[in-house]
Amino acid sequence: MNVADLSLHHVVVFNSVAKTLNMSKSAKELLVTQSAISQTIKDLETKFSVKLFLRKNRRLYLTEEGKEFYYYTKKIFDILEEAKLCLENFNTLKKGRVSIGASMTIGNYLLPELIVKFKQTYPDIDLSLFIANSSEVIEKLRTSEIDLALIEGLPYTNDKSIKIIRFAKDKLTFICSPQHKFASQQKVTLKELQKEQFIMRERGSGTRQIIEAELAKLGAHVKVAYEFNNPEAIKNAVSCNLGISALSELIIKNEIQMGMLKEIPITNIKIYRWFYLMKINSYNKAQTIFENYLLENFKNQSK
Repeated sequence: MNVADLSLHHVVVFNSVAKTLNMSKSAKELLVTQSAISQTIKDLETKFSVKLFLRKNRRLYLTEEGKEFYYYTKKIFDILEEAKLCLENFNTLKKGRVSIGASMTIGNYLLPELIVKFKQTYPDIDLSLFIANSSEVIEKLRTSEIDLALIEGLPYTNDKSIKIIRFAKDKLTFICSPQHKFASQQKVTLKELQKEQFIMRERGSGTRQIIEAELAKLGAHVKVAYEFNNPEAIKNAVSCNLGISALSELIIKNEIQMGMLKEIPITNIKIYRWFYLMKINSYNKAQTIFENYLLENFKNQSK
C-alpha cells in the first residue's frame, strides 16, 4: 500500500459525501452519476479495509474512521486552496522570485539602490543576488543557476540561447594616490603610463579585459604588479601608493571628491564600456518585471 492508492478523485468524492451525507446531492455537485459516487466510496473502503459510512434507514452517517478521514480531507482542500492562491499571485505578480548574477561593479555599486526602489514597488517579489567576476556570472547563467546576468563589457559566449541587451554606459577612470607624481601633473602621456606599476582585477574580470584591450589598440601594454579580486582592495592599494589603476567612475567618485584618490589626466585616452543584461528566455513573470524595470531606469543610456 502506498500513497498512490489514494487519489485526489477519492478525496474529492469522499469530502463531498461527508459534507452532504447524501450521494444524490454529491452526484449533482460533482456532475457525475449517483452510481459513480457509490462505486468510488466502495472502492475507497475496500482498498483500505475500513468502513467510512454507516447506512441506516436510507440515511448516511460518518463512522469514527470516516470523521477522522473527513478532518484530513478538509486539510487537503485548505492546502489546495493555498496552492491555487499561490499560482494566482504569481500570475498577477503579487509574488515571485528572481535570481540575479552581477559582476563586481554592477552588483556592489549599481544594483543596491535600484533593488531598494524595486522592492518599494514590488515588495513580494524576492530577489537574490550573486556577485562575482563576469566569467563566473556567465557560467552561472549558462548552467541555469541564475535567471539574469548583469555584466561589464561585451560578453563573449557562443551559446546562441543567451540573449544579450546593453542597458547602461560606464566610464573607466585612471587613478593614483595623492602622493603619486601623476597627482600634480597637468598631463600624463601613454608612454609615462606604461612605466608605472598597475594594480588590476583578476583575469576573467570584465574591467580588466576592457582596459587591456583598449590600451592594446593604442599599442600599449601595462605592467601588472598586483592583482585583487575586489575593487575596494584596489582602491585601498592605490591610496597607499602601491601603484595606479583604472576603475569605474561608480566605484571611485566618492574618493575623488574627498581627495583620497586622484584622477590621472591622460592625454587622448577615454575608455567607456557598456553594461549588459544577459538572459535565457524564461516564463518567469517576476523576471520579466525586474528586467523591464532595470531597462526603464537606464533607457536614456542604452542608445
